[in-house]
Amino acid sequence: MEAPFFFFLLLLLVSSSPSTARLSSYGVNTEVQALIEIKNLLEDPHGVLKSWDQNSVDPCSWALITCSPDSLVTTLEAPGQHLSGLLAPSIGDLTNLETVLLQNNNISGPIPAEIGKLANLKRLDLSSNQFRGEIPSSVGHLESLQYLRLNNNTLSGPIPSASANLSHLVFLDLSYNNLSGPIPASLARRYNVVGNPLICEQDCYRMAPMAMFH
Repeated sequence: MEAPFFFFLLLLLVSSSPSTARLSSYGVNTEVQALIEIKNLLEDPHGVLKSWDQNSVDPCSWALITCSPDSLVTTLEAPGQHLSGLLAPSIGDLTNLETVLLQNNNISGPIPAEIGKLANLKRLDLSSNQFRGEIPSSVGHLESLQYLRLNNNTLSGPIPSASANLSHLVFLDLSYNNLSGPIPASLARRYNVVGNPLICEQDCYRMAPMAMFH
């Protein structure tokens, strides 16, 4: 009779736990899993990701990570950490992210289309890396986005027309890439596209002052 009571008590304790961290069918924290996939595709010469342990209960004690009071990842902040390699599509599984700052690294490859799954994302800075290929049209799904910097990469192709849906966007910097095509009209007065030779630059300087966004 003691064993059933023990398991009942254990179930009660687990169900009343204040953490809302998501677990996979294997009992693994899905945010830990997503971040380990990101780590595995990055080159980290200075070991800034060494605290990222796949056996962790949650990633809230890891370097470069900030969590909400509910132990959900809200910030990935690793500017200027000499990271290279690729940005894993699993970033789209961190659905509580509000801020991603990966500027001034050497990350290459495409921007994962899965980034469009981050419905809560407000700040995204991938500037001064080696990202190439087109800006994924899924960026237009980031309806909470306020601040977007993709400048100083080697991105090509058109600016996605879906970006016109970003009604909360305050600042957009796409300068110094190889982008082409028209600029979505709704981005007027809040963008920077200088340094893209295939874009007509007559309005490239019609943007909010940089000093406002430090």
